Amino acid sequence: MSFPYTPVTYQEAQDLFNKTKKPPRSKNYNENQRPLRRVSESHLMLQKDSHSYVYKVNGVDVARLFEPNEAGEYEVAVIGLYDTYDIQLQYKFTGYYNGKELTTTTGDTVRVPFNSKYREQGKDFSALLVFDAQDKLVVEKSWHADIYRLASNSSDKQTRKDIKAELDAYVTLQMFKLPTLKDNCNPKSSMGAPFGESELSWSIISSMQDALKNRPLPLESQSFLETFDAVAQDCFDMLASKKVYNYKDDSMARYDNLFNALSPWARSNNPARGDDAQEIADDIVQSITPDEFKKSLTAKLMGFAGLAKGSESVPLPQFGNTLPRTYYTSIKKKGE
Repeated sequence: MSFPYTPVTYQEAQDLFNKTKKPPRSKNYNENQRPLRRVSESHLMLQKDSHSYVYKVNGVDVARLFEPNEAGEYEVAVIGLYDTYDIQLQYKFTGYYNGKELTTTTGDTVRVPFNSKYREQGKDFSALLVFDAQDKLVVEKSWHADIYRLASNSSDKQTRKDIKAELDAYVTLQMFKLPTLKDNCNPKSSMGAPFGESELSWSIISSMQDALKNRPLPLESQSFLETFDAVAQDCFDMLASKKVYNYKDDSMARYDNLFNALSPWARSNNPARGDDAQEIADDIVQSITPDEFKKSLTAKLMGFAGLAKGSESVPLPQFGNTLPRTYYTSIKKKGE
């Protein structure tokens, strides 16, 4: 068979079943079952039930296509899977995968999440999708199991406000120290690249997290002041590194990012360009404003306090044309 990669339709399921013979010598298939690929792979199966066809992967009914009504509309029940290999098989044989883009009856496109934890919501499937006779999604007749984002409730907002007030003097002090932070800054590609990592030690991170989560804050502690200074410098270095990494201009067009032009290899091959790159990087560091740094530092502190995101799980709207990069398949409990 040729793999669909686009969602299978009821007619395609019916045609495939009718043209595929039941393996005559295999005991792994009954009269209403057909292999999806090789006879020996009985874990991949198309099954004909009363008024529906079912695609089965490792015993799971990953997609059930129901018989069309008089108007040609048909339902497809899809189940989201956990295992990566099974997900690949589901996509290969049914065309469905998490975040699949579908065209609607209005000509719009939507992306459908297939939440594998649908049972937590008391549902029988990850999604029940209704298609018209032209195989377009009828949004108003379809649904999918909820996915969630974290939103701030009144308690979150008040806690943030309280911590910001307690830290105001320390944050203001770092604004006065900004020239020193710039002088001590050492931008690094490992900090500026996507998903770049902080270079704070675990002891510093743990100390700041404990202080912010177990208030009142030890504002008179010399240890806390030193920890705060370390966090501020790391935060500034991360901010500067991201700016240097994301810098683009025609003179550096041959490099993926400015750090490549600053590498020892690049500088040995073209010292003049390396000097230009260093000057640009230095200018970027010096151009960071107090407001930029304050915003970045405050966000970092809220992260240490566990308040970078809200604590209340809120379902995302059904059938949007995009899916957020970060979302949750279960309701988050406090402390998770």
